Formats: sequence, C-alpha cells, structure tokens
Amino acid sequence: MALTRRQFVGGLLGLPLAGLSGSGGAQEVALNPIRINIPGPGAMPFMPVELIARLEIDRALGTDLLIRYFPSGPQGLDDMLAGNADFAAVGFSVVPKMQARGQDVVVIASMGGKTPPYAVVVHRSLRGQVRSLADLKGRSIGVSVGITQSKTYLQIVAELLLKSHGVQPEQVRWVGTAQNIDGQVGALAGQVVDAVFCEEPFPSALVRRNLGFVLADLSDAKLAALVPGVGHLRAAIATSNAFLQQNPVRTQRVVEMLRRTLDWMHKNTPEAIIARLEIADAQERRDRIAALTRSPELFPPDVRFSQAQLEATRAFLRASGDAGAAAFDMKKVVNDTWAGSRP
Repeated sequence: MALTRRQFVGGLLGLPLAGLSGSGGAQEVALNPIRINIPGPGAMPFMPVELIARLEIDRALGTDLLIRYFPSGPQGLDDMLAGNADFAAVGFSVVPKMQARGQDVVVIASMGGKTPPYAVVVHRSLRGQVRSLADLKGRSIGVSVGITQSKTYLQIVAELLLKSHGVQPEQVRWVGTAQNIDGQVGALAGQVVDAVFCEEPFPSALVRRNLGFVLADLSDAKLAALVPGVGHLRAAIATSNAFLQQNPVRTQRVVEMLRRTLDWMHKNTPEAIIARLEIADAQERRDRIAALTRSPELFPPDVRFSQAQLEATRAFLRASGDAGAAAFDMKKVVNDTWAGSRP
C-alpha cells in the first residue's frame, strides 16, 4: 500500500543521520528548499543555523536549507513577513514587541543558552578620555538597528546597560552597524562611531586589529547582573501563524534540523564545531574557538523553550520600558508544538 505524505515525512524524520555525512540514501531524497533569514554572517547566536547545511542535516531530512543574511534580526523578520522567506532567526525579545504592534509572528524553537558574551569596544583614540560607561554620554555608539516599528535585541541590551550607569538612551547617538565583522570594523576604523556594542567574536576581532579597547564586558558577572532579566531567551526561530497553518511539515523539519544540530554541537569540541564552518582566516577561527570555550553554555542542549528564560524575558522587556511587550501572552508568542518546553 502506498504511503501517505504524512507517513513518509514521519518516517523520514525518524531516520538516523548516518554519521552526518549526507551520503547514501539521503542523497536519493528529492530536496525541497526551505528559506531562512538570519543576522550575519558570523553572528554567533545564530551559528547553529549556519551549521545545519555544513553538517548536511538538511539533506538528510530531504531539504535544502537556503540562508539569507541581514544586518539585523528585525530586518530579516520583516523580509520574511513580506513573503521572501519561510523562517527567520531573531532575538526573541523582538517578537513580543512586533506582536504588540499587530504583526503576525510567532516563535517555534529556541536556540538561546546562557547570556552571550557582549562588550562595548571604544575607538582607540579615546583611551584615557572614555574610562567608564558614564563617559559615553553625548557620544555615538554603533549597534545593529532594526526597522521603524522595532528596536533590535542588541540595542535593547545596550540601552539597559547604559541606563545602569546613568546614561539614558536619548543621551547618546545610535548609529546602525550590520551584525557582522565588516560592519563593526567599518564603523570603528572609519571613526563613524566612538564605540560599538557587539557580541563575540566581534569584540576580540576589533581589539586584535587594534581598532579599539574593551570598556565593558558582560561576561563579567557583576556587570551582567546590572541588566534586568539577565537570564532571558536570546535567540529563536520565528515564522508567521499563517505559514504554520499551511506548512506544518516544513515547520517540523526546521525544528528537527535545529534539534539535531544542537545535539551534535554538545557532543563535539569547540575546535570541531568551528572547523565545520570552514573559516579561511586562522585568527578568526581562534577567536570563535576561544568564545565557545569561555561560554560552554552559549547554546542550549535542545530546542525546547525554557519557562524560566521566558519569564526572565518579561523582566527584561519591562525594564526596557515596553510594558505592552512585557505583558505578552506566552501561548500567542510561543508555539511549542514541535519543540516542546522545559522548566
């Protein structure tokens, strides 16, 4: 008797990866494209998405994952909602904000572990003049920026960090920088900004190139504690409810791809993980290995949503001044049908 489409897909998702080589039967499956937008290239919180194709996990599941890079998560999400992609990887806290503004967006899988290593890197010419975060008042700060309706996750974090040192968001000039190394280098090297707020491996790369010095590093537990809701959910995979209703099989496949990738990452060393990305620059590889070594819990062990992280996100959004987003309805923002949840 012929298999139904649902039976076929269900059997396919249950297949082992056969060593992640993509050889054998996986090559014989007709590949269906799935398009996803992510910030980058090279933004560490979204590394699991970049690894999916490198590990050929998409092909093992009969899919060809096509990645498009954007300067920030909200820009990629906006492009997805316009119908140009199926999914988008984004800072989770952006999603309640967009929902509060009436946009049809929901998250389906988590890929955020503990708080990533952020840093404020100040232009080298200002050493001795800028000695603390309070000294950034009146200066320009580069950070990835979103769309008119929504700030990026990184800008929200940067604003909360500055507030903890008496600097209000309107007391600095925010300059948009792409969430990749070229954007960070261009902003500092061209002296477009006095400082940038970014996450590893970009701070290490900027210091190594002698473009600036680290003024504040949120890997310092005391400094990180000044950011309300520090245990919030960093990154997630999002799509629209309309897409979910029409494409449950594609959604299931994306969640399964991410699940298998995270499982592989937790079974391998930082060196093995970075090797899969095939980065040409040796020093950049070392920067990324060092970042993963310093933050072994940067990524979660699986795609389930942590209730503790989601509640911490409420505190994070409340502190940002967006009461509407902080009051988000968990059942409307998160669809854990495929990923599941944990405490």
